Amino acid sequence: MRNTLNDLPEGMLEEHGNFTLTVDIMYINKIPSIIALSRAIRFGTIEMIKDGRKSTIIMSLEQVINTYHGRGFKIGHILADRQFECIRKKWISQA
Repeated sequence: MRNTLNDLPEGMLEEHGNFTLTVDIMYINKIPSIIALSRAIRFGTIEMIKDGRKSTIIMSLEQVINTYHGRGFKIGHILADRQFECIRKKWISQA
């Protein structure tokens, strides 16, 4: 029996605990936003960002990653286009 609305369904971590995250920057009404979608559980996030600088992108992605890690999920891979090339070394060095 689950105690709160924030509890995960039974067996979810065992079945989908390690997954691939896809990310992209989209412009909605000329406002940049980072869109992230987990392939395993189909959970998506969107966050407005003030600019496309490396530090802004890193901070936004770290928030998304920490959200998943805080629930017990592990991100095995991050798929992104060349807009994210500037931060590639940061994520590879953590692997």
